[in-house]
Amino acid sequence: MSFKPKPPRPMPEDLARLGPKLLQPDSPYRSEFRDRVTEHEAEARLFERLLEQLGELGMIKRRGRQRTDSLAVLTKVRDINRLELAVETLRVAVRALLAGDPEWTRATVPPTWEERYGKRCVATDLSKDTRQTLKLEVGRDGQWLLERLEEETTPAVLRQLPEVEVLRTVWHQQFEVDEGKVTFRPPGPYDGASRIATPHDPEARYSKKGKQTWVGEKLQVTETDDEGYPHLITDIAMTSSVETDMVALDGIQARLDARDLLPSEQIADSGYVSGPNLARSQERGIDLIGRLPAPQSPQRRIPDGLTQDQFSIDWDTNTALCPGGHRSNKGIRHSNGGVQFRFKTATCRACPLRSRCCSGKRGRTITITAHHHILQAARARQETEAFKAIYRHRGGVEGCLSALDRAHGIRKKRYVGQAKGRLQALFTGAAFNLRRAASWQAGKRPQVRRKGLGLALSTAT
Repeated sequence: MSFKPKPPRPMPEDLARLGPKLLQPDSPYRSEFRDRVTEHEAEARLFERLLEQLGELGMIKRRGRQRTDSLAVLTKVRDINRLELAVETLRVAVRALLAGDPEWTRATVPPTWEERYGKRCVATDLSKDTRQTLKLEVGRDGQWLLERLEEETTPAVLRQLPEVEVLRTVWHQQFEVDEGKVTFRPPGPYDGASRIATPHDPEARYSKKGKQTWVGEKLQVTETDDEGYPHLITDIAMTSSVETDMVALDGIQARLDARDLLPSEQIADSGYVSGPNLARSQERGIDLIGRLPAPQSPQRRIPDGLTQDQFSIDWDTNTALCPGGHRSNKGIRHSNGGVQFRFKTATCRACPLRSRCCSGKRGRTITITAHHHILQAARARQETEAFKAIYRHRGGVEGCLSALDRAHGIRKKRYVGQAKGRLQALFTGAAFNLRRAASWQAGKRPQVRRKGLGLALSTAT
């Protein structure tokens, strides 16, 4: 008997019914299970219920210390250039039209497209002339198909297909029409937040971090780090690859708060630390521990340059005092809470420190952010030995990310779309926690790797 998906039923009884069937190899019920979980937005239930039980077993310290980091997650598609993207998007759209209404599609789409778009495009296999010809043909053909789809005689259901919507978006992003001629848009600033990178996973985005580039998502992971307790994941989320760690932190802390798992200390790298994040963390009772990125200014590239830190602010008179002893104009307060101080051009031109201070033709301008005092305190703190001692714990989260990759294959997405990506992350996090909790109950403890010979320890005993 062939499998037929059943209509959604109330959660979680219908999922419990599927339990034994899900364990069977290659069970079609797994797809039904994933669809129902994402439809009911129940991806986090298993992960959160398990955390509750582990907390009841005393494996999670309340208001303890946690550490956070992220990992690039690759989507299950190959990297493609603009020409390959256009051809593949058109090919996927035609296949969807054939499945939706074969009669209309075969009567509308020219039979010559079978040879032109029947196979996936690999630009490196084509000659330069063939690539140039295909660039003109695919733009024209895609635009022609979109115009046919907008005609009144076209079945409305075809215009609403997701693959057709992707075709519209890609053609808008990649092509322009000038006097009836369809050509590729000239290369310009890249908008990673909206630009579709592949028609096979339209929600995946191209991203770059340092020298690393990828198409996919980003995994945000937070795990516990308390002595005498196992290292367990308290939050795991698949987010857009173009969402910075600095933006992601607020969502991480909000989810931890909803689970009543907020830490008293949260260790993270500089990508998560900013003035607003430090302030919001303090409001939640969290000590955010991380190095602030070095301020970027022209003066830092000048030998003995006079940076903003060397200016003093007189809030009583609302003015700034420069290292040369000159006072600025009254500060101008911006809508974001920052205050800008300007020094007169004539004063700066006559100042003997100008070569170390001003990079432009006018007088020096400095801007004090709304979180100036928090940032000053954080920069001073990160130079202390106490900060350096606790910040060394941050490296341990790298082991967590490595284990998620090596043991659970988290670096590659199993499914298409962000919804099932979230499901993969949360289910993987639950499996990870089960594994570590079982090892802890069996008496296994995390390895402590010591640097050096350890002679000081041996002589002390």
